[in-house]
Amino acid sequence: MPYYIRARTYYRYAEEKLAEAEMAAAKEPARAVRLALDAVEKAIRALWAIVQIEAPKEKPSVEKIIPTLAQACEPWLAKEIEKAFKRIKELAETPTGEGAREAVELARFVVREAKKVLEPIIGPQETLSKHRKLYLL
Repeated sequence: MPYYIRARTYYRYAEEKLAEAEMAAAKEPARAVRLALDAVEKAIRALWAIVQIEAPKEKPSVEKIIPTLAQACEPWLAKEIEKAFKRIKELAETPTGEGAREAVELARFVVREAKKVLEPIIGPQETLSKHRKLYLL
């Protein structure tokens, strides 16, 4: 599978997980933090996929991908993504309502920034928020 299709797929998964986290934040903080972490992991994998011409035989862990993020985006953004990932992992240890809101905000930042990096390569993506409005009305 070409790299841009993998990147698009990971990005779409990141948006889906973020949408689920946003909906769970108020009532299920532990689930919301877990979903926010999943969203960030998928966004990281989407960025990683654009620098992988061929799919590797085994997917490396996100912890192994993070040091290589500067190849896919600006170094300052790679550092911010790493900080957000680590902070959400900390919040996952003892999830609270406030922690869930922070985790969702961090995940929203990472997914939004990943979209900015990926859009020139994978093309514009219709966001889930547009679709959610249609289904939730």
